Amino acid sequence: MGTVISRFEQVMMPLAGKISSNKYLLAMRDAFSMLLPFIIVGSFFGIIEWVVLDPSGTIMGEDGMNLGHAITGLSGDAYKTSGFVATMQVLQGLCNNVVTVGFGMFSFLLVAAFAYRLGDIWGGDQFATALTSVGAFIIMTPQQVIGKAGDTIGGFSLEYFGNKGVLTSILVATVASWLFIRLSKNEKIRIKMPDTVPPAVSKSFAVLIPVFITLFVFTILATVLSQAALFGKTALNDLIYAIIQAPLMGFSQGIGFSLLYQGIIWFFWWFGIHGHNVTAAVQNMVYMPAQLANQAGDASYIFSNGFFEAGLMHIMGLLIAIFLFSKRDSWRAVAKLGFPAMLFNIQEPIAFGLPIVLNPILLIPYILAPLVNTLIGWAAIATGLVPIFKYVVPWTMPLFFGGTIGTGSVMGGLLQVVWLLVDIVIYAPFVIAANKMKDEDPEEE
Repeated sequence: MGTVISRFEQVMMPLAGKISSNKYLLAMRDAFSMLLPFIIVGSFFGIIEWVVLDPSGTIMGEDGMNLGHAITGLSGDAYKTSGFVATMQVLQGLCNNVVTVGFGMFSFLLVAAFAYRLGDIWGGDQFATALTSVGAFIIMTPQQVIGKAGDTIGGFSLEYFGNKGVLTSILVATVASWLFIRLSKNEKIRIKMPDTVPPAVSKSFAVLIPVFITLFVFTILATVLSQAALFGKTALNDLIYAIIQAPLMGFSQGIGFSLLYQGIIWFFWWFGIHGHNVTAAVQNMVYMPAQLANQAGDASYIFSNGFFEAGLMHIMGLLIAIFLFSKRDSWRAVAKLGFPAMLFNIQEPIAFGLPIVLNPILLIPYILAPLVNTLIGWAAIATGLVPIFKYVVPWTMPLFFGGTIGTGSVMGGLLQVVWLLVDIVIYAPFVIAANKMKDEDPEEE
């Protein structure tokens, strides 16, 4: 096994080097990395909101641990109208504010982070590039107007700022940054101020015309899209959805497409880019509607949002394999630190701390494990051993509980346990082979 890993490493290391040296992809990876604190903090508060504080959730609810009844001594309608439930809902709202920053505003933050890094690699003013791209993104985001009794209220829908808008944010940040930087390097349109003018003011006037032209171009583009209404859509984000959704709906339930979908997600993660946010268009257009159809009883789709979220825990198989077989102190230390977060399917500390990102030894099991889980889950549900994932469950739900609640059957929880055991077997040989590698930690050497 060690020889195989060594040969594979000889092939993958140059490839990983080429990928990591691509400046555009590196900027994208860095942008996602810059947002990790928001994702992790948002996930933490999401766990508190959805799992702990929800009056009808896993801990407090009657269908869960029923701790709410134990605290209040109430049940039924008396419990639902109690002050305790009202207090829990207020606390949920406070937690939701933080969750909104981490997830509801993810695409908005991604535009700024990605454009900032593009400004660096393309030789522009990073701050000005980021602000200009944010402005372009807002221009491309339609304003939602709600009328009530003649009263008009303006605002933006968070669905355009959350993970549904990731592809739009990447596209807008790329085009806006490129255009702005190209224009800002053109000396003919730079406004030069006297030397006596403060540097900050001088820089602002230098990019005035490039900012104007860039935002004007996006204003024209947004107007054209709004008037043309291609595919019946007037917003760029909706148009992207329409173009992608139509060809995917026909074969999204096929095992081949589902395996491809999983492979793409986890390859992005291996590169250091949030795979689920990048592929959110597919998830929100195909697998979430399938999940809602299952819940409504209108269909019985095997592959749904709940199915794939139940398989997020495959990295737990890596952690257990490390605890059982690894002799590398650095891996064991990171595994201990990341284990509590992984209980709630938060893998970022492991992905970047171990690291899994751009680690050629872990590429095969990291992608193979979710693919095998998909095959096992497909076979188990198709043969009737496990019910379909019918109910929407927070992706942070711990192992066994998520599968049990999602399918409405203990067989769903057992499926997750089987997945975990298989994942341990898949990761184990690679963890054992990694024991022969020399730790890069100077203190260990």
